[in-house]
Amino acid sequence: MGAATHVFVTGGTGLIGRALVERLLRRGLNVTLMLRTGSAERRKSELEALHRVAGGANGSLNRVTGDLGAADLGLSDAGLAALAEAGHCFHLAALYDIDADPDALEKTNIDGTRQLLSALRKAGFDGTLHHVSSVAVAGDYAETFTEAMFEEGQVLPHAYHRSKLESEKLVRESGLDYRIYRPSGVVGDSKTGAMDRIDGVYFSFGAIKKLAYALPRWARVPVPRIRGRFNLVPVDYVADAMAHIAFADTDARVFHLVDPKPPSLLKMTDMFVAAAGGPRLGPAVDLAKLPGMKKTGALLSMLPSVRELRDAFLSDLGLPSTGLRAMNTKARFDDSNTQAALAGSGIQCPPLKSYAKTLFRYYEDHLDPMKQRPARYRRALGGKVVLVTGASRGIGLAVAQTAAEAGAKVLLVARDAEKLEAAVEGIRGAGGEAYAHATDLSSFDEVDALAEQVLARHGGVDVLIHNAARSIRRPIVASMDRFHDYERTMALNYFAPVRLTLRLLPSLIERGGTISHVLTMGVLIPGPYFAAYLATKAALDAFGDSLMSELQHEGIHVSSVYLPLVKTEMMAPVEEYAGRRDVMTPKRAATMILDGVVDRRRRVMTPAGAYFGFGNRVTPATTSRILNLIERAFPVGDAPSEFPVERAFITNAIGGSPI
Repeated sequence: MGAATHVFVTGGTGLIGRALVERLLRRGLNVTLMLRTGSAERRKSELEALHRVAGGANGSLNRVTGDLGAADLGLSDAGLAALAEAGHCFHLAALYDIDADPDALEKTNIDGTRQLLSALRKAGFDGTLHHVSSVAVAGDYAETFTEAMFEEGQVLPHAYHRSKLESEKLVRESGLDYRIYRPSGVVGDSKTGAMDRIDGVYFSFGAIKKLAYALPRWARVPVPRIRGRFNLVPVDYVADAMAHIAFADTDARVFHLVDPKPPSLLKMTDMFVAAAGGPRLGPAVDLAKLPGMKKTGALLSMLPSVRELRDAFLSDLGLPSTGLRAMNTKARFDDSNTQAALAGSGIQCPPLKSYAKTLFRYYEDHLDPMKQRPARYRRALGGKVVLVTGASRGIGLAVAQTAAEAGAKVLLVARDAEKLEAAVEGIRGAGGEAYAHATDLSSFDEVDALAEQVLARHGGVDVLIHNAARSIRRPIVASMDRFHDYERTMALNYFAPVRLTLRLLPSLIERGGTISHVLTMGVLIPGPYFAAYLATKAALDAFGDSLMSELQHEGIHVSSVYLPLVKTEMMAPVEEYAGRRDVMTPKRAATMILDGVVDRRRRVMTPAGAYFGFGNRVTPATTSRILNLIERAFPVGDAPSEFPVERAFITNAIGGSPI
């Protein structure tokens, strides 16, 4: 007969598993973890932390090798002996990824549970099996789902739901003594925020950051009314509750580990937006009450084009469409069994409002993809062919260096062969792979020759970054006899990238490639003195829009990057910029460009760019008047300022001319 002081745990290195094992060890229990072959090395830091807990408690920690995909878990005699000796077996190993392949979900969650039960029978296990299921078994059930409910005729809209219900069914029919735990959406620790990956509600945090950056805290944002709740529960509550209930005197078999009073979706979102420093959400607009909206919306949702549009919108926000479609916000979950078993223990689920900021801060510090650039870049760019124009200096060189550091084969294009070779040698000296292609991009013949060389030598291009450009700072009235100002900038800034794109387009389509247009914030809010330059960038932006609209279904992605003033040789001749303190570094500009490539973002801009673009669209006449006043305050040449006080104030604030 198994000993109550010995426990066997599958999935003990996962988020819930680690938290539970810590608590079991502190109870003085002898814990045996089942690990897959090779996972001990991958989970080295987590295992070391658990061993430290064991060293400071009366419990012990041991390991055996097993696999959910093997017959009887593939346990050795030692593993079967550990099962036989255990009085409790905690089964947490499962695939929790809502976007996982259905076959993988079935193999891990259903067949894996089946193999565990076979191993328990083979070992003669006579203790209690503690099975971690999920509230996902409720499927699309739209009313209160109790702990006594199981198969209630609910539709299971996703393979994940089906896998959790079928695995739970196997446990129920096993003939073993069991207890089943159904947690809702598990998030990080309520005290520390610690979480191991971006999942569930965390997918929305990127969109929330965008909203917080785009709008001030004092603003209010009308939102559509969405009925329902998304039940979240912190991992520390789940682990505390399981560790207590497992050894409690109760006849109940099923326990919901949920927030008994979850906030509405709108209130939950408002909490996280507030944690990000963003605006208030509301008022809520009930679109369903608009005449014909309910019927029309249902019909539109069936159209393939609408589904593609919805998925593209969710992608812009960084949200997985599959996961959202699987989310049930209508069901309520009764946790009477759980509350009865926890009575007197002091263990209770904290309200989300008390730890929402903690979760978001941990995300920002440890999980935010924008702060994990090296790893993201390596995953997306490793082994890819990346062509960068204007790559011998400044922004282009920074992009090439960063892409090479990520493992990309970088093709550097520029007119100055000597500087280009020096840039290539620098990248190679740092261990990167780089090739020089000296080209005068203002020559159509040389653009064509470049495309032929690239295809012949490298087979094609995965990423095409149009960075090379010429800028002219000159009032329109000073160019009345200088039409060549417009011809030269158009040749390099617009015709060259368009021609190169057309020559390489078949290769890009074949590879599902990305084209990055390095533009300027002036496209969002065109100002004085740069008419020739801004017109070319606006034209390239429009070309990108058309290209994306025609070829997105072929896998082509176009990223438009709207950079502010960057500290490069291009800005050096303008004395009025010499003292500007708000200029961006080439390295920072490079990350904006590569973020657009790696994350396949359609438009990339700073928060200021978003403000300016929004203002120019909503109040174009006012925006034009403001720019006109600034132009008169900062005239070129020796002309006196019409607004010297305003000029002095602005100069003192930013260190130079804003235009």
